[in-house]
Amino acid sequence: MDLPKPWVDGPFGLIPASTSGDSTGKRAVGARACSSEMTVVHNTIIRGANAIYLQAVNVEKLGTPKDQSDFVYFALRWAERLHEHHNTEETMLFPAINEITKMPTLMDGNLEEHLAFQTGLEDFTGYLESVHEQITVYDGTKTRALMNNFMPALHGHLWNEIDTLNALEKWDEMVDWPVWFRDRVSARVSGLMKESRFRTELFPLAFILHDKTWENGLWSAFPPIPWGITIVLRWLFVRKKDDWWRFAGCDYDSMPKELPFA
Repeated sequence: MDLPKPWVDGPFGLIPASTSGDSTGKRAVGARACSSEMTVVHNTIIRGANAIYLQAVNVEKLGTPKDQSDFVYFALRWAERLHEHHNTEETMLFPAINEITKMPTLMDGNLEEHLAFQTGLEDFTGYLESVHEQITVYDGTKTRALMNNFMPALHGHLWNEIDTLNALEKWDEMVDWPVWFRDRVSARVSGLMKESRFRTELFPLAFILHDKTWENGLWSAFPPIPWGITIVLRWLFVRKKDDWWRFAGCDYDSMPKELPFA
């Protein structure tokens, strides 16, 4: 889909499917199937960052106070989702990978990369919280500047981690990585879905920050949940925060749409 305005495929570039060796003609297997799915997740994070970065200034210049408030909520939920993603990795996935491979420090490089952008992300989140609490007036230029402090490190990490997961193919004969990965992620998401706030304020990002047309529809069936449950989630929970989600680059069906303030 050709969009006339800047869209969420930049300025921070999306990770191509070729990084994991996945394609519609030949699907990735083993550890690379896991890295392919992680690529999709990481690209939702990148699209969210791009949506915030591209609209930050115009929301201040052209938006109403409500637009600015809604945009801050959108940005805060993106930051919270990012934190939850990395917390899952640090507490559930990385330790288990170290144990399976019998290499206690295998994932340490990824943990160090998390630390590299943590302070900048906390500054960004703290600023948005102060705007939300009406302690600070929203400033789009400052929002971008704060993102510039942490996005290069975060963006590089999101790409680097795919290479780390690709390297797990060394242990493909020992473990069915796709099944292992899905089981753990499903257990984590199932627990979180019991929380009403997660269903309405965080999980919707999986739809609106994913582009099902990406790489010729390679991951059109994402998130990987049954069709019937997807319909229920979209109608009962995803639409409850319409005013926040309008700043995303995709609609509730994960189809590309224009950014309102790009």
